[in-house]
Amino acid sequence: MQATTDTVIVRGPDGKPKTFEGVTTLMGNLGLFIKHEESVEMYVWENVLYMKWTDLKARESIWEEALAELIADAFEDEWDDDYEDEEPPAKPKAEVKEEAKSTAEPTNSDDPDVNPYSS
Repeated sequence: MQATTDTVIVRGPDGKPKTFEGVTTLMGNLGLFIKHEESVEMYVWENVLYMKWTDLKARESIWEEALAELIADAFEDEWDDDYEDEEPPAKPKAEVKEEAKSTAEPTNSDDPDVNPYSS
């Protein structure tokens, strides 16, 4: 989401806080993109310390986006929980028999009690 942000404080590459005033920001999955007169910079979310919006349109837009994201996350978590509780589907009997054959211990050809010609 793109918005004009009054104040943004991020942790710069040197680890020190860096403040931007009156910049255009774009929020993405990778992090926050900040566009100002000199350049465009990208900061991963772990380095974004503070953001402030005072413009009415920007506030409403940011708030709506945040609510939509929270609701989507809640439904996604609920959907994941529903499928975690289910048991995996049972295998067909033919497949189970094949697995039993393939996992059976190999017969010892030197064992006198084993007929190597019987299947």
